[in-house]
Formats: sequence, structure tokens, C-alpha cells
Amino acid sequence: MVPRAVKLLTGFFIVAVLLVVAALIFALSQPPPAPPPLPKPNGYDDLVRASQMLADKTSDYAAMDEAELRSLVVTNAEALKLARTGLSHPCQVPLDYSAASPTYLFTNLGGLKRLAQGLAAEGRLMELEGRPNDAAGSYLTVIRLGVATSKGGLLIDSLVGIAIEAIGTSYLEKLPRTLDARQCRQAAAVLESCEAGREPASAILAREREWSRRAFRGLRWQIVRLVMFKSTRQSEQRAVAKLNTLYTREQALLIQLASRAYELEKGERPKGLADLVPAYLKTIPQDPVTRTNIAYP
Repeated sequence: MVPRAVKLLTGFFIVAVLLVVAALIFALSQPPPAPPPLPKPNGYDDLVRASQMLADKTSDYAAMDEAELRSLVVTNAEALKLARTGLSHPCQVPLDYSAASPTYLFTNLGGLKRLAQGLAAEGRLMELEGRPNDAAGSYLTVIRLGVATSKGGLLIDSLVGIAIEAIGTSYLEKLPRTLDARQCRQAAAVLESCEAGREPASAILAREREWSRRAFRGLRWQIVRLVMFKSTRQSEQRAVAKLNTLYTREQALLIQLASRAYELEKGERPKGLADLVPAYLKTIPQDPVTRTNIAYP
């Protein structure tokens, strides 16, 4: 005879399993949520169109001489103009929660990186022409592009945004000693505005998980998600580390630009970051990991 307690426990177990299965079926049967409302006009659309207008040789810009850069910039003039128009409007990545895989991953992102290269080519040409202030404007546009094309998107959008921002940052880091006080102030203001408009990593990860949960709705995908849970979390941690590394780098550049403007106008270096607030910086930049004020070098 099977003990009564064993029968009760078995019955409770079966009921619990049935409830879990029913809950899973119910969750998978629910329609996906409507995508978040997009701004009208959405500057992201202009950025995608601009990337589709580009000549194919933008990836070679770093090895071009002045004549080749000028030809490339002239050829892409309308695309670069449209990109600036897009950046003058609010931008948001359009997400499709009903798709098993976002088609823009295979089309838009590569083009947006080439658009950044086209803008960087413009900056390099301006440098060769002896126009560092104008060059700084182009590199800042690249950084703004990276921020704008990440907003509202998935983790992959943020990673591509990092790559785009790194292009502009790497060139801009070399310029502060050649810029005048006005341009240093303006560059610092643009960087500070970009920092203020960033989405926290926690918001990006939350949206990534929600998109994955809603887009991959089949039972097979749910099982894959459970099996890949550890590796997915490790990938997320690596992505967040890359985000923080870039943010720290740009914070240092922000301080460098503001300090240079102060030095040019005051005739001496600031004694600390407090000297830069509020005339050169709105607030003292914070470390993206510790959320404490960055120490002045």
C-alpha cells in the first residue's frame, strides 16, 4: 500500500506542474505589446536614409589623402546634410516585438557605422585644411550619432553606438590643444548634453530582456533562453563593461575640454573641478560605475 502522504504529495506535485504549464501557455498566447510610441518626426529615419545614400568607400577614409577625402566628402555631401537634419530631431530606434529577429540588425546598423565614417572623413579633411574648430564639430556629430542611434534600442544598438562614438572620441581627443576657448566650451557642452541624454545600462538590459521574452515566444525559444541564461548574463556584463569604459573615456575628454577653455580664458589651469562649475560645466562628471564625482587629475 502506498502511504496516504505520498499520494497527497504526488497529487500536489502534479497540480503544481499543470499550473506552471498552464501559466506558460497563457503567457505565450498573449499578444505582444504595442511598440513604444515613436517621435514624429523620428530623426532615426533620416539617419537610416542618409546611410543608404552613402558612397561605398567610407570605410577607407583613414588611409585617404586630402584630395581623396575631398572627393569622398563632396560625393556624400547630401547624405551628411540629411544626417545632421536627423540629429536635429528626437531619435528613437523602432522596435518590432512581433518579429523573430529584428530586420534592422542586418541592414541599418552597418549603414549607420558607415555614416559615422563619412562624418569622420569630413573631420579629417577639415584638419588637413587647417580648420580644427570645424573638424571638432564633425567629430562631435559622430558622437551625437552614436548616442542617437542607441536610444530606445537593444543591446546590439548600444554596442554599435559605442563603436560609432569611439570613432569621434578618438579623433576629438587629439584636438583640445589646437582649439580656441569658444570651441572648447561648445565641445564640452555637446558632450555634457550627450551624457545627460544617455539611457542607463539597466534600462537597456531591461528592454533587451523584454524584447527577447516577447519576440521569441515559442516554447523552444523559452527552453533555449533557460539553457543560455548564464552565457547571456555574461554577455550582458561584458557589454555593460564596454559601455562604462567608453563613458569614462568621454568624461575625461569632457573635463579636458572644459579645463582647456578655463586655461585659455583665465591664464591658468583650474585647481579642481569645482572651478569649472557652472561656467564651463553644469555639474561635476560622475564615475559611471561608482556614481561618485570624478577626481580631477
